[in-house]
Amino acid sequence: MKVEAKLYRDARDDGMSEWFSRCYTAGDGLAMTEQKRLQSESDYTNGSYYRTSPDNGRTWGEWIPAEKGTAQVFGDHEREAPESDRSEMNFVLDSVHGNYVGLAMDRVYKNGHEAAYRAFWSSGEVGFSDHTYLLVRRPDGTSFSQLVKYEEGDDFDPDDPVAPGYFDRNKSYRGMNLVAEENGDLILLVCPPVRKCCEIAGLDVESVFPSAPDIMHGVMAVRAEWDGEKYRFTPSRPVVISDRLSSRGVDEATVAKLASGRILIVFRGSNVRSENWHTRIEPGAPGFKWYCFSDDGGLTFSEPAPWRFDDGEAVYSSASISYLFRGEKNGKLYWIGNVTDHRVSGNFPRWPLCIARVDETWGTLKKDTLTVIDTVRPEESRQVQLSNFSFWQNRETGKLELFVTKIGQFPDETVWKSEVWHYTVTLE
Repeated sequence: MKVEAKLYRDARDDGMSEWFSRCYTAGDGLAMTEQKRLQSESDYTNGSYYRTSPDNGRTWGEWIPAEKGTAQVFGDHEREAPESDRSEMNFVLDSVHGNYVGLAMDRVYKNGHEAAYRAFWSSGEVGFSDHTYLLVRRPDGTSFSQLVKYEEGDDFDPDDPVAPGYFDRNKSYRGMNLVAEENGDLILLVCPPVRKCCEIAGLDVESVFPSAPDIMHGVMAVRAEWDGEKYRFTPSRPVVISDRLSSRGVDEATVAKLASGRILIVFRGSNVRSENWHTRIEPGAPGFKWYCFSDDGGLTFSEPAPWRFDDGEAVYSSASISYLFRGEKNGKLYWIGNVTDHRVSGNFPRWPLCIARVDETWGTLKKDTLTVIDTVRPEESRQVQLSNFSFWQNRETGKLELFVTKIGQFPDETVWKSEVWHYTVTLE
């Protein structure tokens, strides 16, 4: 695979980083939206703007502040609505029913995000709640968002945003992507708290994951079937991993359906040790990308295991995001993420950023296709994060394009001071 790289935005001097993404606005055509988010604190958007292009990015309109790009305030509480979650959305076309569907998430903060995060990182108190949504664009131009439910529970109520029927039910960090099957069904992932996963699966959480079970996640695959007005959801049996293997459980899971029919889930684990969360993982434990698979259509999954290349080598990788996706022009399955050596410590290193093809029978990574998109450069900090990427496939060229915001890039500077780079990958 051939990679081209160019600087897209210089680093700012005001303490803000810029995060860019692009997506097509419909299941066909060349109309695009580009989003720019501003960030100066972890896991929170400080400002959001968008602009549109009718011609695949050749020309652009003016930047417009996104009405729902920052948190909505409800008295003492805040909510980042699913409609603002454009930055990571991978829309897929349900060609049977004509729906263009994206995956998004909301986050509701009790007493505001600053208080919620302060309590979370200091004592493990969970002062916020995540929920997974589908964003559905119908063929007639109408659109709506739908809460993905795996249990009984209420919809969001702006008059009472922290009502227990919503705040404490159907909680989940969203998976990274959607798969559209030939019959029109969608396969997506939700990552509920470990305690909820154990409760549904009939497992003893104190044996599986006694450290921070209300903070860390398991994963369920959800089959979404269109009934003419909305999607109906069928969740799988939950998958959980012991905190002796991954101290932060399942995170940022991505899914694919292989040519063999097997459904593959790959997720981020962690070997970080924390006294606050009383983690049981041993010092020196390796850090991998983990995987599990289903051969019964996504009803049940294998036990999580370290993901491997087709030569048997483990995919050593820090606790960082990754994606599975299928080439729209060539139909081949790929994975993007950080591949390191065995010296993984928690979230680092987050370089190099790589792409490789996936074996369509078993779901292993094809070692001879592993290609480096970018890695740390001599002038950059070893703490640079080549993991904050968005991507899309160019409908005219068939090439993969990525934006990467290189936070932690400059030695002796704030972590947020970062350039934005644009990469073009010719898929093979």
